[in-house]
Amino acid sequence: MAVTGHLFNYAKAIMKKVFTIIGLVLLGFVICCRWVTPVADFYSAYIYPAISGGMSLVASIFPFSLEEITVVSFVAALITVIARAIRKRAGFLSWLKGTALIVMWLVVWFYMGWGNNYFRTSLSGRLTLAKVSFDKEAFSLFLDEYTAQINLTAAETISYEKEALEEQIKDFYDGKAAAYGYTRIRSWQHVKKPLLNNLYSAVGVLGFMGPFFCETQLNSDLQDLEYPFVMAHEKAHLAGVTSEAEANYWGYSFCRQSDNPAIRYSGYQELLPYVFSNAKALLTEEEYESWTSTLSTKVIADYNASREYWKDRRVDWINKLQHTAMDLMLRTNKVREGAKDYYGVVAILMSMDAYEAANP
Repeated sequence: MAVTGHLFNYAKAIMKKVFTIIGLVLLGFVICCRWVTPVADFYSAYIYPAISGGMSLVASIFPFSLEEITVVSFVAALITVIARAIRKRAGFLSWLKGTALIVMWLVVWFYMGWGNNYFRTSLSGRLTLAKVSFDKEAFSLFLDEYTAQINLTAAETISYEKEALEEQIKDFYDGKAAAYGYTRIRSWQHVKKPLLNNLYSAVGVLGFMGPFFCETQLNSDLQDLEYPFVMAHEKAHLAGVTSEAEANYWGYSFCRQSDNPAIRYSGYQELLPYVFSNAKALLTEEEYESWTSTLSTKVIADYNASREYWKDRRVDWINKLQHTAMDLMLRTNKVREGAKDYYGVVAILMSMDAYEAANP
């Protein structure tokens, strides 16, 4: 028995060393992706499609989210390491080693699972996209067309089939993936409902793409008006989009091209907060008031109803904490605008419209 126990402990120690070495090698690759763009490009083109396909295939077996369970498991492991160090009265270095190993694997899993896409060549760099002059004149032309379309679809809106929506979004991205350097969405990559849904409503998170098992999560409290845009936004992240502004663009782009006016209206309505923000920055107060008066009563009523709907579910202090964490995470991953990145969607939209008009 003593010999068996000794062999078991020896094998355990060897496996721990191997596990640590593998983690350090992968961590080195992550660091390389962060500072060497061609390596990150290689990851996005060849490694991420395989990892996202494989991990999401495993996740598809389960009807519930594995992302939240993974995060909770990492937190539990950290608490266990601390509790064990206290119980055994281990020194600081012993506690630090255990904590560092867990944190290392959390970082490695996040970046190898999805996060290295942050460091690839940007969409504008891949397309040599000429940035449209974001001045008052150009914005006013966009605003005229946008206002006409949102008013038109508000008047036409009827309904859409939720069951068919996911397949429509998949087909949309399949047509865009190769042309724009993104990953195709697999047939088994379906949306899931979060286990901690009330928490996401409290912080105003309408959906998210989990980086550990590449699962798309949609808040169960989503309204029908929001659903098409939010699903398309999160599927963009699944395809490898990291910029929130760009994910907003693809969400809007999917909705805008739909034959169904209800889906088109979802895109126009969900873009409205960002249009308001840009209009306030570029127009005079008189011009701004004049423009808002051209929006139909239904457009304004739906916009205000949505704000009130989420305000009733939001918990301010948790929302502020989440916003700060999101801002820090984005800035850490070379998104200079942080949480404000969402608001860059109109500039991307204008540039991409000009690009696609010149490259039909």
